[in-house]
Amino acid sequence: MPPQAIMENEGQRLAASRMAAASGTDPKPNVIVCPTGREWAEMAAAVIGSSFDAVIAGRGACSLMLTGGKTAERLYNQWFRSSLLPRQGMRYFFGDERCVPPTHKDSNFGLVMRTLFANAKPSGACVSRMEADDPDQDAAARRYEALLPERIDILLLGMGTDGHVASLFPYSDALRATERTVLPVKGPDSGHPRLSITRKVVANADEVFLLATGEAKGRVLAEAMRSPHDVMSLPVRMALHATWLLDEAAAGQLR
Repeated sequence: MPPQAIMENEGQRLAASRMAAASGTDPKPNVIVCPTGREWAEMAAAVIGSSFDAVIAGRGACSLMLTGGKTAERLYNQWFRSSLLPRQGMRYFFGDERCVPPTHKDSNFGLVMRTLFANAKPSGACVSRMEADDPDQDAAARRYEALLPERIDILLLGMGTDGHVASLFPYSDALRATERTVLPVKGPDSGHPRLSITRKVVANADEVFLLATGEAKGRVLAEAMRSPHDVMSLPVRMALHATWLLDEAAAGQLR
């Protein structure tokens, strides 16, 4: 199915997912299968691109929350190569960030600047960085909370093989947050501490796209669908209402 046809049904699907959540029935993801390899990035870029084009056409502006990781890096490189991503009217936010300087190799902001923007600040757009390198991490989190709109138009999520999304890792105390939208969180093992959005931001977003490729991540998603209620052990379950952009290898594990 071409990207335009897919996106024409997106509003109906979102409404159905929200009705399912309100009625207590289990939400189901909208799974879009893209070819494995470079074609995954091309199709994913076009599908999401159709969505933010529609938002800008209707409102004149669009808030896009970005994610980190290797899969997202492929998407950002494709957007840069194809010039599909509009600059005018775009507001960019981040779903999580390691507590490192923006020039650090592990910084999500740095990743986006190197790939999507080719180290040049985009004209006509607003890029709001998480200042996670501030030693006062709670103050940095509260500043970012103040910047966020009540609802994000389009939110991108990557996923780790442990099922984490943003920097919400299994059994993290941040998964229990109900009022805060950004919190300091611990990284896995001895990794960098981080700032992360909470479940509230994901739940309130108008559209959520989950990016995942490969058999290992497909198995995690299959488990999330089989037993959808325990977000603490598998945080990706908070994205069961989302559009999943999978390659054939990941999607093959859902059968």
